[in-house]
Amino acid sequence: MEIHLTPTELMMAAHYAGLIEGVKSVQLKTGSIANRRICKQGDFAIHYIGMLGEIAVSRAIGTPVNAEITVGGDGAVDMDMQGQTIQVKTSSHAKTPNPRFLIFNGANDFATDWAVSCSVQSPTVIRIHGFVGKEKFMRLAVAHDFGYGERMCLDEKHLTPIEKFKEAVAWKKAA
Repeated sequence: MEIHLTPTELMMAAHYAGLIEGVKSVQLKTGSIANRRICKQGDFAIHYIGMLGEIAVSRAIGTPVNAEITVGGDGAVDMDMQGQTIQVKTSSHAKTPNPRFLIFNGANDFATDWAVSCSVQSPTVIRIHGFVGKEKFMRLAVAHDFGYGERMCLDEKHLTPIEKFKEAVAWKKAA
């Protein structure tokens, strides 16, 4: 699914990315958090790309983005639906070699009930590749080293289309 973001949504993403960058900048200077960046992008770009994905997913599933600025970095929970937590992972790479992966630094970093994979296709278009529950991710993920240490990866072929997300949440809630 592709989401075409509006100018208002782009400004909202920039606003929140700026707030997150400012809080993190203060925390880095005081030594209360460490920056463990594994890419060459600056903090604002990283936060902006993440917010673009979160806004797109929010619109696709009809739930608000968690706009809280957390002390100590990312609190992992990007949004909540019917008491179930969601983490959005957004790549800045419109095209990547096959397979495209949903990547977590480690198994413990999948800290929510669900994860959604997105990528930025253009300055205003976000592609939502699909979603996965924590149990399925843990069962099917493989370790892969991209040159900066092993990461837990799930091939996007194992993701469920975002159009089925509400159904999955309802099913899990009933279980």
